[in-house]
Amino acid sequence: MHSFIALIKKSKFETMNLETLLVNDKQRSRTDNNTLFPKLTDEFTQKLTEVLIPLGFKRVTTETPMEEDASDDEQLSNFIPLNYLGAYVVNSPNEQKIKEAEKLFDESDYDIISDVQLSLPKPTQSERIYRRRKQINWPTESGVHEAHRNGIIGKGVLVGVLDTGCDADHIQFRRKQIDFRYVPLHYRFKKLRDVRGFDVDGHGTHVCGIIAGQSIGVAPGVDLMVASVIESETYRTSLSRISIALDWMIFEFGTEDNRDKPIIINMSLGFVPELIPKRDRDLLMVGIRELISTLVEDFDVLPIVAIGNDRPGNMCAPEYFPETLSVGAIDSKHKPAPFSGGGFSPISREPQPDIAGYGVNIFSSVGRDRNNRTLYTEMSGTSMAAPYGTEIAALYASVNTNFRRDILRRHLLNTALPLQAPADRVGVGLARFT
Repeated sequence: MHSFIALIKKSKFETMNLETLLVNDKQRSRTDNNTLFPKLTDEFTQKLTEVLIPLGFKRVTTETPMEEDASDDEQLSNFIPLNYLGAYVVNSPNEQKIKEAEKLFDESDYDIISDVQLSLPKPTQSERIYRRRKQINWPTESGVHEAHRNGIIGKGVLVGVLDTGCDADHIQFRRKQIDFRYVPLHYRFKKLRDVRGFDVDGHGTHVCGIIAGQSIGVAPGVDLMVASVIESETYRTSLSRISIALDWMIFEFGTEDNRDKPIIINMSLGFVPELIPKRDRDLLMVGIRELISTLVEDFDVLPIVAIGNDRPGNMCAPEYFPETLSVGAIDSKHKPAPFSGGGFSPISREPQPDIAGYGVNIFSSVGRDRNNRTLYTEMSGTSMAAPYGTEIAALYASVNTNFRRDILRRHLLNTALPLQAPADRVGVGLARFT
């Protein structure tokens, strides 16, 4: 399958005035943007439909399924408007057709982004599986137990998770309503699967347990949104699947139930830019930064990402982007984990990760057996440290709902516990609640 993503440039937003809503008004609310972005995207979609359909592309939306009698090429050659992200995903098994389609997107209107493969920093999992939960003893320095004793558990904060999924019937989540979607490999269904959360791997369930497990989570009171976007066999996904998941999340951010909540997104995904040809790499980096800045600047989201498990001196993108908060892993003795990546951002020249979290032998939920018995295990990885950092952020945001995106980021960094390790291993120190 050949794909690319076309992201409408922000400059196009600044030239429009829709129903007195100025696009370049910095005081726009999240709800305003949830109204504005689809209006702008609709105008572009009408024009694209006129030129892409003659090429054999079908328009796919969350409401309109493919015709059942369509050929394989018609089923797979499609374009998907992402109304809330202000973007399009264009797919085809025919490489020549994709090249012809790409020429129809004016470079003055769109950033064209290659549909790169992203991978999860695979953690190390203990061979031992537990059928009962252990007593979770986060170190005193974390501030977690003190927060819980004071009734601070993350209520009123919305956390989005992009991972392998989440087993909603694990005992740690049975009392929690999890908004869950499965994003398929090839988007040609009527809509994203709105089903009870599942996870055929266990990694996402482990992450969600750290975040919001009823008796093991750092912030069990948060509201969870989970998108299953990573294949369990390969721990890989694509940028198009991530974009489709983010579009769904952004829509949900603007609903009445969520519009006033602080929002954090936890991601353990990345790619190595150096493995991509320079011309494509430069366009890709610009496009992905623009995509992430849409989350941050237009929807008040704080993206928190794992720095990666490729050892010191190695990092992936978007972990080192200034728009994200990257998290490295330390053990319970506050020593950097040997696997935890780091270095200096080629963009900001600042040391990475930004901050550190506990990521060695972390006990959490992992799934259920055939007899419906809940299971737990220990995992080590920066994808364990990132959700720890995410939920320290959620504890702060639940106390002060003005702590959002940049303000929340700065507060996390300013309150971190300094560690006796280089900044390119642990950032400013351990994320903690004080």
